[in-house]
Amino acid sequence: MQKDFHFYVTYALASKAGIAETEALLIASADQFTDRLTTADVYGIQTQCDMVDNWGDKQIQFTVLIPFHFLPGDDTEWQWKTTENSSRARKLVRAAARTQNPLRLGIALHVLQDTFSHQGFSGWNEGGNSCYPWYYLKSSLPNVGHAEMMALPDMVDRKWYDPRTNEEIKNWQRAGRAARATLLSLSRFAGGSNGAALWRQLRDPILAIFQTPDYDERKQLLRDMAGKPTIRFSKLEESFKEEHSTDFAQAASNHLADAVRLFEGLPRVAPNGD
Repeated sequence: MQKDFHFYVTYALASKAGIAETEALLIASADQFTDRLTTADVYGIQTQCDMVDNWGDKQIQFTVLIPFHFLPGDDTEWQWKTTENSSRARKLVRAAARTQNPLRLGIALHVLQDTFSHQGFSGWNEGGNSCYPWYYLKSSLPNVGHAEMMALPDMVDRKWYDPRTNEEIKNWQRAGRAARATLLSLSRFAGGSNGAALWRQLRDPILAIFQTPDYDERKQLLRDMAGKPTIRFSKLEESFKEEHSTDFAQAASNHLADAVRLFEGLPRVAPNGD
């Protein structure tokens, strides 16, 4: 997912779920900031690696890509593969919600949301991620996650074909399911029980926004949905870093510990090894 989802959808849905403005901003900002902390900060934590050339580093794979973006799912054959709305992702969201820490919840929601857009890929460098093996050429990109597909799986308005299965994928449909899972989680966090009914009201407008081809227009439509037509993450990010960097890093460290505990019982090495 990109910023239009991680920040703007999350913020709009938090507002609709009845979460107070300050807390909704913290949740959505932490969700998006998970893609921004690209170098080790306090506590030695980083939550994203923006240099794809470094994705081949197994330390980056195990401590950054897998726990924050390519969480292993529920496929019994390829156990490190990300699957949408997986049991591990839901456990991490519930654990974060119990802390009542909006930063923890934002990070966990980022991971949950990525299970929809990153499904079918793993965070290890392994053959199952290779989308173009019949070229008989070694890709210049590591076979980690959806690196060979570039940003295509993360763009909510796009349609693409997975070369491994020849399946047509409509990202807006996946994004719609991710939005529903996000709203239900936020509604429970707010202490409400009307998440499903609220989703029925929001489903069609949100799906229409996801199919809007202009990125900036999508963001504006989401701002309007939230009732905050002038809000900009770009203007909030600097103050978020100044005020919440240490707390965010601590929350990310706690998330990492929880995630790694959920890896117990998985194969010790990538199942298709490199």
